[in-house]
Amino acid sequence: MTVRYRVLVILVVCASAGLATLAGQAQKKPAIPYPTGYRHWNHVKSMVIFSNQHPLFSRFGGLHNVYVNDTGLVSLQQGKSYPDGTIFVFDLLDIRTVQGAIETRNRKAIGVMRKNAKAYPETGGWGWEVFEGDSQKGSLKDMKQCFDCHVKQKRVDYVYSTYAP
Repeated sequence: MTVRYRVLVILVVCASAGLATLAGQAQKKPAIPYPTGYRHWNHVKSMVIFSNQHPLFSRFGGLHNVYVNDTGLVSLQQGKSYPDGTIFVFDLLDIRTVQGAIETRNRKAIGVMRKNAKAYPETGGWGWEVFEGDSQKGSLKDMKQCFDCHVKQKRVDYVYSTYAP
């Protein structure tokens, strides 16, 4: 084997490794940050799952407040597909009943759904993150579990919430 051939092989191997590294970095999804100030966004709806008669009680029992940022509000109102930059926040609070009233307790989790068609083409253009309790560090390991539930809503751009004037 000649020296030129060896050098050429080394260059090809190094170039391939470099391209593989760049491709791997390009496939990383952008982190979805904690939605600071979301309680000043547009309130979409509230719901309470209060008993095990509901199939999602074990995972999502409590008071649900849903918010949308200004980017997604018009699409929500008009029932259209959402533009990139739309963010929905699902704020889940634990509840208890006291003397016939339902009261909130601690925060269980905040779920964030963010539209970015380029970053999340395999999940309908949406990315998800979960912030447990009052933590501002995301904890979701795999968006597939969120997408598998939201895929049932594909006809309305994967969103469960609807606008109520």
